[in-house]
Parts: sequence; C-alpha cells; structure tokens
Amino acid sequence: MNLIMTIDECLQYGIALIGERDTTLLLRYLTGQNSAYILLHGDKPLQSWEQFLAYVSRCKQGEPLQYIIGQWDFMGRTLKTDSRALIPRPETELLVEEALRFCTAGCNVLDLCTGSGCIAASIAAAGNYNVTAADISADALSLARENGAGLGINFVQSDLFSNINGIFDIIISNPPYISACELDSLSPTVLNYEPHLALYGGGDGMDIYRRLIPESLKFLKPGGMLLLEIGPEAVYDIMSSSGFKNIELKKDYAGLPRIVFGTN
Repeated sequence: MNLIMTIDECLQYGIALIGERDTTLLLRYLTGQNSAYILLHGDKPLQSWEQFLAYVSRCKQGEPLQYIIGQWDFMGRTLKTDSRALIPRPETELLVEEALRFCTAGCNVLDLCTGSGCIAASIAAAGNYNVTAADISADALSLARENGAGLGINFVQSDLFSNINGIFDIIISNPPYISACELDSLSPTVLNYEPHLALYGGGDGMDIYRRLIPESLKFLKPGGMLLLEIGPEAVYDIMSSSGFKNIELKKDYAGLPRIVFGTN
C-alpha cells in the first residue's frame, strides 16, 4: 500500500467493502468537498486516508455512518449524531414540514420524545416560536441541548407529560413505535447501535400512543393540534376514540402511512 492513498484508491477500496453510497459520504466528510469533486479529483492524495480506513472498518462492522462521522443533515441543518439518540430519518422531516404549516408567530410548541432534538431545533430555527422539548432520557436531552443551542428551546426531562407545565398550541412527537416482532427483524446496524429506549413501543408498538394521545388533551389549547409520526396505522383510531377532530393521515415517500394529526 502506498504511503498516502489517493481519493480514487480510497473510493475503490471502500466500495468493495461498504458500497458506493457510504464510501462517497465518508470521502465527502473527510475532504469537505462534494461528490463531483470526489469523481473529478481521484488522483489527488487523501491526507486522512488512515482515518478513512478506520471509518470503513467501523462501517463494515455495522456501526451507523451517522455515528461514525458524528453529524447528519436534517431540514437543512447539520446536527450532531451519536448513540445518545436515534439518527434523524428523512420521514421525520415530513412531520416537521406538516407542523410548520400550523405554526404562527409566538405559538407554543411541545416536542415530546425529542431524542436528538431534530424536530425542536428545526421548528425553533424556522420562526418566532416558543419551543419546549422533552425526553425521558438524560442522554438524549444532553444531545438535544447541543443541537438546539442558541435557539431558545426549553428542555425538560420528562416521562411524556409528567414534568410538563403549560398549555400548547401544537404538540408534536415521534415516539418509540417498534413492536416486539419488528424489533427482532431490525437490521444489526439499528438493533446493535441505536438506543432501544427510543425504538421499542411495547408488544404491538402502541404503548406510548395509548398514554400520549389522551393525556395530550389536557395540555392543548382549544383547537390545538397534535401531530404524530406513526408506525402502526391504528394510531388513527386512538386519536378518534380520544375525541380528536379533523384527523388526517399522511403517507411518506414510500407510500406508507407515516403522519397523523388532528385538533382537540
């Protein structure tokens, strides 16, 4: 092996072990350049080639790329990512976009099960909104505080509403909703590295929804909006039976039911 590997040598090495997508993302991160640069400047040496090899090894062993590089883009913002919280997913951007349609200047927003803080930070950065972010996990909250630094977010450690005070215009949540049978079928990259507390939603994946939905009525203003990312489609039925009105179900990029929202 050469004393310094070129970008193209690193590219070919990585593709053979972890595929083109992850290899390109690693090279973009290490060079600070875009994909076009990687392809057009393959003959240039990669000064950080030893770090690249170490990253490829970790990725090959199943560690999520987002944890390896410690950052990921969400709603146009680069957030810190590590094992304290779930990796932000593209589907959750749809939830934020839907919530922002209902946000008005000065409105009070509560993000339950905030995790990395991706939802709270995105909403707080989008306008003059009063955002509270809550999570049961102290580790997740510490990461959320880092991602929400300087945005005026109120962070609270709370098991759903147990430590929440106030009334909100909007309550938004992407809670744990993986069922017992789904948990066993998750990829090793998710199962072995991402926090189970943020994944497992009970035997049928509905435990958190059964608590969150009826309790939220006491914390919503009249006409206030509850928006949820969902796994099981039956969440719609819980909202309906709890008394929510104007309930709508939205699909994700794959055509699967992913977001449900309604007013109290």
